[in-house]
Amino acid sequence: MGIDAAHYHPWKTNPGGKLGGPLLGAWRGVAAVVRTTLLQLMRRKAYWAIYAVGISQFVVYWVVIYALTQLQLPSGTQRGMLNTFGFSIEAADPQDTGYLDFMEQQSYVVMIMLAFCGSLVVGSDFREGTLPFYLSRRLERRHYILGKLIALVGLIWLFTVLPALILFLEYGMFTTSTDYWRANWRVVPSILGYGTILGVVLALWLAAISAYLQKLAPIAVVWSSLFVLLGRLGFMLSRETGIREWVLLDPWKDLRLAGRLCFGQFRTAGDAQLSATAAWILICVSLVALLALIRRVRAVEVSA
Repeated sequence: MGIDAAHYHPWKTNPGGKLGGPLLGAWRGVAAVVRTTLLQLMRRKAYWAIYAVGISQFVVYWVVIYALTQLQLPSGTQRGMLNTFGFSIEAADPQDTGYLDFMEQQSYVVMIMLAFCGSLVVGSDFREGTLPFYLSRRLERRHYILGKLIALVGLIWLFTVLPALILFLEYGMFTTSTDYWRANWRVVPSILGYGTILGVVLALWLAAISAYLQKLAPIAVVWSSLFVLLGRLGFMLSRETGIREWVLLDPWKDLRLAGRLCFGQFRTAGDAQLSATAAWILICVSLVALLALIRRVRAVEVSA
């Protein structure tokens, strides 16, 4: 789909319909790239199938919260069932990890969704020669990169941040006062912080991998190997050597430790000690991915 279909034009039109007026800023092209990318993806039935699977877990959480806060159940039963999903009856409970657990579980669906999206969102631009068309439309390479990254972050947030925020609003609505929202206001910046880590890291890594591999099959193989094989390798090395730091080879482990750093909640004292190291690993690898992506985009020639 051409970028003109996303309503990006270099000139404004006067009321009479003639071209003229001031030039629109090139940064408007970032929004056009985002819209084009999202529309291109959402026209695929496979995307909606993956989204339906991902949103099903949100529906389960929604129904459980609604049922347990509205039905007249014994307090012991209500407390036990809510604790199963990480929530607590008390307005402020340091052990309340429901939103964190939800976002961690959504990461599996996000991994599958991104493996499908990489070839379509980024790889096809290099494989089919679409990128020179973008860059010939008064767009610079930085605008293209930023637009693609924003689109990928938005997709990730649709699976993680937005449902988590809706659950937070729902839980507070079904209580008898606003005490829950006021006592747990830190949940919102924690969700946004974890979502930002997930979005930026995964978007950078996927965009860099897709720019070089381009086709669906190799992207899916490398993407799954990155998050499955490295995790198994880190676990085995940690078990055989007794050095716990080997588990940081697992990108999902690093992302979850960084996410728990945002919430300030850890399963063990060892996780708390490793969280800062995991965050630095994510930062360093993401910088390498960004530099690789910039180099790949710069290598594309645009004819005058």
